[in-house]
Amino acid sequence: MNKRGVALIAGLLVITVLFILGGSFFLKAANENNLTRRYVSSMKALWVAEAGVAEAIVNLPSSPNDGTVGDYQYQTTTTYRATIDNSDYYDVVSTGSVPLTGGNVTRAVNAIVKRGPVDPSKFRYGIQAANDLCFGSPQNCNKPAEDFLDPDICNGESCAKEFDSTINFSDMFGQSQSAVEAIATHYTESTFPGGVSGVNWVDVTPGQKLMVAGGDTGTGILIIDGDVEFAGTYQFQGIIYVLGNLTARGTFDAYGSTIVASSVGADSINGTPEFHYDESYITSALQELSNNFKAIVSWKEG
Repeated sequence: MNKRGVALIAGLLVITVLFILGGSFFLKAANENNLTRRYVSSMKALWVAEAGVAEAIVNLPSSPNDGTVGDYQYQTTTTYRATIDNSDYYDVVSTGSVPLTGGNVTRAVNAIVKRGPVDPSKFRYGIQAANDLCFGSPQNCNKPAEDFLDPDICNGESCAKEFDSTINFSDMFGQSQSAVEAIATHYTESTFPGGVSGVNWVDVTPGQKLMVAGGDTGTGILIIDGDVEFAGTYQFQGIIYVLGNLTARGTFDAYGSTIVASSVGADSINGTPEFHYDESYITSALQELSNNFKAIVSWKEG
């Protein structure tokens, strides 16, 4: 064999080896690219599933909660699990789906979500005060409490309770005062609109008083950090919690439960106001609160 033939064969061998090596590198690069796309799609599917959990928490306890994040879909179901210490627990299962050539990539998340507490039994009276309740004119407090109560008897005793040293914000609401303050809608004595709903907090300037009159109706939870006077035909349906002193006159009506936490001074109730103990309004008000306190207590993929 001459030298030219040897060189030709050697050249062909080199080309063949280079072709094989090039093909291998190409296949490896293509496979890595596919793996990268699948990994990215898998992470997107996980994030979409987590978005489904977040949506389910907002809408708790309704189910299902299906939706989209951009071009990607999630399917979420919520199932009641148990009630422990007045808090409700739910199982939330969310599956995120991201399209990919050859089929969708899916990932699922299982979470246990706590909502609560909701315990209306903590609110036992139409009006409950840590100080003196003065029914009638402030000079002699000469009217019976029953004239201002509907019904007269709550949970086997009078619907009006005074000098109650057991009043405790955290015990009644299941959350600290600062936690509830943080999620409430805030007003001052000059900006409070009267016809509110949800969880509301009024910051009253020291030495001033919140004056609530007119014909509006408020609902939910109303917390007043200071003194307040209710008058006119104003109505409130839910829970009123006063950190200062209370004055009620006119034809003011409170449906649910009213609590006065201040142990200083006396609360004046005169005219024809009425305190209507109503568990349905109490429960509805506490629902407004519990909707703001939801937490994931367990999370796993699968």
